[in-house]
Amino acid sequence: MKRPHGGALDPTLLDFSASINPLGPPEAVREVLLRAPDLATRYPSPDAGELSEALARHHGVPAACVLAGNGSTQLIYLVAQLLSGTPAWVVTPAFTEYEDACEACGLPLTRTRPGVTFVGNPTSPEGRLLAREDVLALPGTVVVDEAFMEFAGDRESLVRRAAEDPRLVVLRSLTKFYALPGLRLGYLVAVPEMVERLRRLQPPWSVNALAVAAGQAALADPAYRDRTRRVVGELRDELTRGLREVGLVPSPSEANFVLCRVPDAGGLCRALWESGIVARNCDSFTGLPPNRYVRFAVRPRPEQERLLGVLREVVPRCSAGR
Repeated sequence: MKRPHGGALDPTLLDFSASINPLGPPEAVREVLLRAPDLATRYPSPDAGELSEALARHHGVPAACVLAGNGSTQLIYLVAQLLSGTPAWVVTPAFTEYEDACEACGLPLTRTRPGVTFVGNPTSPEGRLLAREDVLALPGTVVVDEAFMEFAGDRESLVRRAAEDPRLVVLRSLTKFYALPGLRLGYLVAVPEMVERLRRLQPPWSVNALAVAAGQAALADPAYRDRTRRVVGELRDELTRGLREVGLVPSPSEANFVLCRVPDAGGLCRALWESGIVARNCDSFTGLPPNRYVRFAVRPRPEQERLLGVLREVVPRCSAGR
């Protein structure tokens, strides 16, 4: 990984840097996790076919249009490997792995007549929801990362369109919405020909047995999805108001995080860390001015109240130091 990210490793810190569902995994997934010793003794299917079929039913697309992977990051690199040599454009600001995958796999970056365009929807780190027609108007093959789309109620999702449009590849993640980042579980939807070409590049057994079982259990819980969207929306609104009240400038978001413009990102993150809180310094994101943006994940209400209490003390100090 060229530019590390992925949350705090110290469990004693209150982690606002990793954007994971604050509700934690669904109950049915927790039950699957208790079966880990048994599942660990079995080989998974080489292509995670049963999970792909469950995902296909979930979205109403043919199973031949779905490819499960070891997190959506693996799939980003597979797409870049398949399209090696194609001029690429990354719509910024953006998740770092699009640019890094292009560099690693030999896709020259350009805004002039790109053959492939990478874009997030909702965007990351902003959380801005793009209209379908705006995404479809982008040039070349369009690779749409919908890792946070479920938080927006799938309102502008192109998953079904990707199953029949050879210009589209849609990436999805089960780790953000279902709070399973340690299992590394993602998938993509594209026309069958594209899926088959990508499958040939993917190592067998890319998705482990525990991840397959957890993914199937997560998809079978519509009540959890409804509750997540309601609770995350309420918490996000409270966090946004609180950040504004302490003097920061939060951006509108439809995901489970809020991006803030700040006077000194490094200084603010250091001050928070000294108080036992980790925030995401956004210097690692492609396309943002350095030392000007911090991102906060949506967390349970007591944790957000603690964050805002600390910010009331440290924001004036950091602002005065500029």
